[in-house]
Amino acid sequence: MKRIVAVIIILMFATPALFAQETLREVVREYQDNNSEFTFVIPSFMIKMGLAFGEMEEEDREILEMLDDMKIIICQNDFQKNDFALLDKGIKSGKFTEVMTVNNNHEKVRMVVNKKSERKSEMLMLVQSDDENVLMLFNFHGDADFKKFLSLASKN
Repeated sequence: MKRIVAVIIILMFATPALFAQETLREVVREYQDNNSEFTFVIPSFMIKMGLAFGEMEEEDREILEMLDDMKIIICQNDFQKNDFALLDKGIKSGKFTEVMTVNNNHEKVRMVVNKKSERKSEMLMLVQSDDENVLMLFNFHGDADFKKFLSLASKN
């Protein structure tokens, strides 16, 4: 009986701490609830189908093998500072790491990473331009190899 009571007390204290962890998915969901005009989700089975049946270079294949799933949100509204309060709070507290910000004429690209565990990580890419804004959330197996990821982006 004492063990059951002890387990219940431990679960009462541990459960809120587990659910209180912020993820980049929560940042995207918060933005999407308030501002989203178009959302496109690419689940893992579609990525695996592309790997199985698609013709691509080996470097592109390695990048897609790292991806678990991907969510793309497109909107016409400009990103407002208060739209990403949760993101800024996570960066300041050290839960999220901002790895890169690029300002190029009328475009701004910001990349933020969250390492959830040794086997899972996520990256949020915010692309802001004059005519539209895009959020892309990537879930990775393990750590993302950003050199490969950036080489794919620079091919275009």
